[in-house]
Amino acid sequence: MELELKGKHAVITGGSQGIGHAIARRLAAEGCNVSIIGRDAERLKRAEESLRQEFGVKVGSLSADLAQYEQLQRVFPLLREADILVNSAGAVPRGALLETKSEILRDAFAGKVFATMDLCREAQLRMRERGGGVVVNIIGIAGEKPNPRSIGTTTANAALIAFTEAAGAISVDDKVRIVGINPGLIATERTKSLLDKNNAVDSAAYAQLVKSCPTAAWASPTRSPTWPPSSPRRAPPTSAGRCSRSMPGRATAPNATAHVSLSFCAQGL
Repeated sequence: MELELKGKHAVITGGSQGIGHAIARRLAAEGCNVSIIGRDAERLKRAEESLRQEFGVKVGSLSADLAQYEQLQRVFPLLREADILVNSAGAVPRGALLETKSEILRDAFAGKVFATMDLCREAQLRMRERGGGVVVNIIGIAGEKPNPRSIGTTTANAALIAFTEAAGAISVDDKVRIVGINPGLIATERTKSLLDKNNAVDSAAYAQLVKSCPTAAWASPTRSPTWPPSSPRRAPPTSAGRCSRSMPGRATAPNATAHVSLSFCAQGL
């Protein structure tokens, strides 16, 4: 696939694993130089070296907890030369309202919602000066299909969908496109706990999701959905407005999400 992204610079938060790493790989395969951000310094270094050796592009990494504003600010200088920003960091704990704790939710919202908003602002300011760019926010299907057993995730994702559509409506005046992707069920290290029967909170969240999406399927990070083995086949994502959405009740693999991200990045750069 030739999308004329060779030599562009992409900054990817959450780029050392899961969806973020799948996106980093796809961009690097297109010839993009990438800077990946993550909290785990050792995992980050392994991902950085893997990307450099496999694709031969320039790769940088930065270890930072984006929930801490002082550390978030360390990402801002990387945006000076960025043509693409992918916000794929942040995890919000699951649970119904009465199972959540304020301090945990506030920290999670800082890392996912507020960090995304701050990075979008800083990226747009710098991209405007350089003539344009693209911001892709990886959000989540719970913002469209509210899950009462995962109230924090539902609320955070809904907030980011609204933010992305509002900010993206006028960022185009600066030749900066802010778009979002809402992946479905994806088997990553974080989501495996949904199938842990000993984890009552996550199991309840999964049961509620399946109740509203009876054909729910999983996809693994590297292949079409075979986990659990009885999962139906994956349906491709569809687009609607400024946020690309997964088919209700279906799964998208990290590399499928990366494919949609890639098409967003290629438009107009």
